[in-house]
Amino acid sequence: VVWISVGKEDLTHPAGMELPLGVPVLSSARASVYRIAEDRLPAIAEQMHDKFHKCGGFFAHGTREEAAKDLVAPPPAAAVAFTVDQGAVVRPIVAQAQESEIRSTIGTLAAYNNRYYTADTGVQAANWIGARWAQLAKNMPGASMKLVTHSGWKQPSVVLTIPGSEKPEEIVVLGGHLDSISGWSGGAGARAPGADDNASGIATLTEALRLLGEAGFKPKRTLQFMGYAAEEVGLRGSADIAKQYRAAGTKVVAVIQFDMTNYPGSGEPIFLLTDNVDPSLTAHLKKLVEAYTGVPAAETRCGYGCSDHASWTRSGYAASAAFESAFDTMNHQIHTDRDTLGNAGGDAKHSVAFAKLAAAFAIETAKPAGSASLAPTGR
Repeated sequence: VVWISVGKEDLTHPAGMELPLGVPVLSSARASVYRIAEDRLPAIAEQMHDKFHKCGGFFAHGTREEAAKDLVAPPPAAAVAFTVDQGAVVRPIVAQAQESEIRSTIGTLAAYNNRYYTADTGVQAANWIGARWAQLAKNMPGASMKLVTHSGWKQPSVVLTIPGSEKPEEIVVLGGHLDSISGWSGGAGARAPGADDNASGIATLTEALRLLGEAGFKPKRTLQFMGYAAEEVGLRGSADIAKQYRAAGTKVVAVIQFDMTNYPGSGEPIFLLTDNVDPSLTAHLKKLVEAYTGVPAAETRCGYGCSDHASWTRSGYAASAAFESAFDTMNHQIHTDRDTLGNAGGDAKHSVAFAKLAAAFAIETAKPAGSASLAPTGR
């Protein structure tokens, strides 16, 4: 048995009234909590996708007490003054971004039968990502890779850490979910290539890490690249990590989420989410898009619990997210066996700007070692 929390915005929508959730055990003006059998999570995830086009759309919790915390607004994030002043470092690095590298990573991940959170192939894909990230960071001083295990399912999350030289206790997180899902029944045997959702986001992060590694980038703040397990069934991997960080008092300065970067459903812009994010960090993101990616920035909303950035917001951290299109023109092949590279145009051109953004975010938010500027954290 698990408890899930669903936002009132969805529950009061006509489509939300059709969700097979039963009677809530707890409720507030913000969300409602339901007690369900864990094996129903794939079906609920698919209904959220079918009715609201959401990747996720709810939080899954191990206890009623944990779920009850979602009935109130999350604590505010600590104020941080973000700056954009490292163009001389950023521009030559992002100029090396390669479509072929991103396309290759998408192809590798989509070749697994699925990356489902309880499937052996879900574990294998996580292991491959961890090994690939460790290889790309091997020349970065102190870099280390860890597979984070979770209670209740076999797929680990992946965390690659590059320690900061001056403020190692302050962490900048770049993340995306590594799992995939397909169909109403979902399950460990279903074919779920997840090329766009979310091999593209992991490939974007992988290319940014390649750029930083080849440039020998040394950050002032600690950088962590994260591939989250079990996003498709209630943001479970990211919620687990964010909760652990909050309990430990870990100082996360900023978080960016890359969930679907390769389907140009609204043309060339990078769309920045405006809900369940930190406004000042999102403003910083817009400046980075305009300064370094070669494409314009636009805005969209995705609703309650739509991806892993919401886990960090829920834990009181400043989070942001970049998306492939306006929400209503996203890739509607996701969560099926048709979520292939071929059905997103056959290349990874749209993701190149996102890889540039990821590298720029890492450099401008963590700042290069030896540079003059480092914004105070307000902590």
